[in-house]
Amino acid sequence: MGRFSLNPYLWGVKLRNYLYRKGIFKTCRPKARVISVGNLSVGGTGKTPTVLHLAKHLKGKGLKVSILLRGYRRETKGTLLVSDGEKPLVGVRQCGDEAYLYAKLLKGIPVVVAENRCEGAKLLEKLFSPEVILLDDGFQHLRIERDFDIVLITPRDLKDKVLPFGRLREPLSVLKERDDYCLFSKTEKPHRRLENFCSSLGKKFGYLTLKGFKLFDHRLRGVDFSSLKGERVGVVSALGDNETFLKQVEELSQIYGFEITKVVQFRDHYHYKDFKPDQNLVWITTFKDFFKIGGENLFILEREFSLPSNLLGEVEKLFPT
Repeated sequence: MGRFSLNPYLWGVKLRNYLYRKGIFKTCRPKARVISVGNLSVGGTGKTPTVLHLAKHLKGKGLKVSILLRGYRRETKGTLLVSDGEKPLVGVRQCGDEAYLYAKLLKGIPVVVAENRCEGAKLLEKLFSPEVILLDDGFQHLRIERDFDIVLITPRDLKDKVLPFGRLREPLSVLKERDDYCLFSKTEKPHRRLENFCSSLGKKFGYLTLKGFKLFDHRLRGVDFSSLKGERVGVVSALGDNETFLKQVEELSQIYGFEITKVVQFRDHYHYKDFKPDQNLVWITTFKDFFKIGGENLFILEREFSLPSNLLGEVEKLFPT
């Protein structure tokens, strides 16, 4: 027997999934439609831009949208209302990176963090009566029932192994019975192996597509990239995939004529308590990092993504007119 079959983490995952499947572990069923956005692997795969895009799209359809997530690496515990849809009600360290990002960027969309998503859903329904709850990173949280599962998959996932021998949180086999839609990310062109894999499971699929970039100043005002021409620039990020972000900034530096002189990278969800940006440089970072760093010499690079039309069509079927 190989080490994979002796992986205690893998067998723990299989046992947990079996107990939920047989109804031994109890679940909850919110009144609202529940759409989960998740992935199989640790690290960044594009869940946050997917949730942002879905939230804006569904709100644009006239639906009452809310967002529910764990609030990873926050300094609080329990169920916490992050935003009433108007503004953040707590700081970034109290709710976590992604929750604060949603609270700042999504108007009219309440946000709650909770380790127990069932309790979080109860709070959302009590206060706001949403028609749809978007679960950020919800694929492994089986306690709350959902109407639609979107799973982000990367080319690396197809050849990876389950923790601790690889980066997968669950084996690929779970997609057969639990996934509704395969959303491919981190591939710049059609990937036949990914397409063939999901087709073999009878799943619909599409690509999370990078459309372009926008630049914002410290007051969150859109600015032109030409304002960086000739500047000495530092790049700072704390993401699940820092290297992709850096590569994109490097490509922009070639186009717009600025020089990257310093690169600072931290693990995902870093709190930045000990980081002070060099005031002699202009810095480029992400939205979620900016909210923790602050400072007038920071620019925010927003990566604009689009979701496939067949995914949006499947989601809209949940809300017949």
